[in-house]
Amino acid sequence: MTSLSGRSRPASHASEDRTMQFELPYADDDVVQGGGPPRASKATNIVRGLLLLALIPVSVFYLGPRIYNLTATPYRLDQAVVSAGNYNPALDKIVEHEKVTLSAFASLEKMKTALASVLITDATVTTELHTLTGQISGDVQATLDQAGANVTDLVASLDTLTTHINSLQPPVDGATAALAADSATLGAILDDARSTAAKVHDARVSAEESANDLSGK
Repeated sequence: MTSLSGRSRPASHASEDRTMQFELPYADDDVVQGGGPPRASKATNIVRGLLLLALIPVSVFYLGPRIYNLTATPYRLDQAVVSAGNYNPALDKIVEHEKVTLSAFASLEKMKTALASVLITDATVTTELHTLTGQISGDVQATLDQAGANVTDLVASLDTLTTHINSLQPPVDGATAALAADSATLGAILDDARSTAAKVHDARVSAEESANDLSGK
């Protein structure tokens, strides 16, 4: 049947087969008209091949790291976020400790300033107290010296008066014996003299006590 089918094909089909057989050698575009060798096409292909070979290492060494970095960027961002989250609490603590340290240094400076002010005030007060103590001591000593001199003079005067009063006692006694008729009058005089002597004695004792109080005895 194959032979029959081959025989039964029309003549047009046979002519098409012959035409295809003649056209197939010229199907390649690289064949130069006139049967010459396709030199230009081969050179172009070689250049293209070399360019492709040159692009391969360029792509590997230039585009490779960039592509890797682009693909690794999300992971790196995630790691950075995790690291920042882990570091933030420690950073807050460090900042708080730093604030406490700065506050402590500020307090120390204030304490130093206060101590310096206290020392200056203490020196000023000490000097003033020494000056006032010297003035008071001088004034008190002068007062005591003057009071001692006055009391001594007063006691001496009282002693002299007492001596004079005591010296009046014998004449009065003699007058009493001699003037027995006027004993009442003489008795009154004697009582007045004794009262005066007692008052003078009390005044002397009071003056001595005052002098002792002033002198601190």
